[in-house]
Amino acid sequence: MGLAGIPKPPLFARRALAVVWPVGAAALTGLATPVIVVGAFHSLVDKRARLFRVSVLGVGLVWVDVRMLMECWRLSLKDPKGVGPTWEDDHEAVFLAGLNRAMILAKLWVGFEVRLDDRMHFGRESAPLVAFARHAGPGDSLALAWLLGHTAGRMPKIVLAEALRWDPTVDTLLTRMRSYFVPSRTGAGDDRVAGVRELASGLKHDDVLLLFPEGQNFSKDRRRRIIDRMREAGQELRARRALSLWNTLPPKTRGVIAVLDERPDADVMIVAHAGFGQLSTPKEIWNAIPFTDRPFLVRTHTYSGDEIPDDPAGIEQWIEDHWTKVDEWVTAHEGRQV
Repeated sequence: MGLAGIPKPPLFARRALAVVWPVGAAALTGLATPVIVVGAFHSLVDKRARLFRVSVLGVGLVWVDVRMLMECWRLSLKDPKGVGPTWEDDHEAVFLAGLNRAMILAKLWVGFEVRLDDRMHFGRESAPLVAFARHAGPGDSLALAWLLGHTAGRMPKIVLAEALRWDPTVDTLLTRMRSYFVPSRTGAGDDRVAGVRELASGLKHDDVLLLFPEGQNFSKDRRRRIIDRMREAGQELRARRALSLWNTLPPKTRGVIAVLDERPDADVMIVAHAGFGQLSTPKEIWNAIPFTDRPFLVRTHTYSGDEIPDDPAGIEQWIEDHWTKVDEWVTAHEGRQV
């Protein structure tokens, strides 16, 4: 089903989760302690120490999450109405600090490291940036948000699944940062594109809107299912185009068109990444740990707003052409999926 099919928690559950999460984190840590001990001994057998690494990293990430939530509580006490001039900036600082801690832990315990294939061009300082990124592999959303926040010096505004509101930190912090939670497929009548358009309209010159046009993580099975659905619907031309993409899913263009129509002044970054796209199941991820010799390799291309078509048909063709180039680059670094 995926995250898109999971509805958000009801309001009372969201409030309850925000209160009990630190206690739950302490309980999870207690339950994880014997697993960590077993993992430490098991590393005598498994030289890659996967159980030990993953259990320690899991506990560490839980407490990074809790720390960010407690920082949100502190900011609420400081400004109960949330109307102060630094309200959003303070939450953005909490977000970037949390991302940085998470990336440090991931590198320390499982060897997850982001590397650039070439220099990044961050666009004009006077214009907001929109980043259309490939979606594949574990942790790519966090890694790209971290990269854009710390390397590009842009504050990420993220489009993410509403199911992630089950994490009270994500719910609290990213709501206050004006991110957009896409309603689940069960939310009949919800206009997903309208929310993306509204988020784009509020972009400041030092913001970056991070959007994943594929809409879901790439996997071999998901690629096959999409192609089969296109053929069943009689969309043979689209199916043939999707077949030509070996390591990406065909981009969904409604959100892309809405963003570029709303912000023709924005520069646009196309983001490709390789190294983790073939890790789509828990078993594949487990077998690859640690990722010491598998960097999360990122390649970007940035275009000014006047280089991009301003009509829907032109934008659709533009993003599809660039997605073909993304796929070619990824395929050159990861090989063809079978």
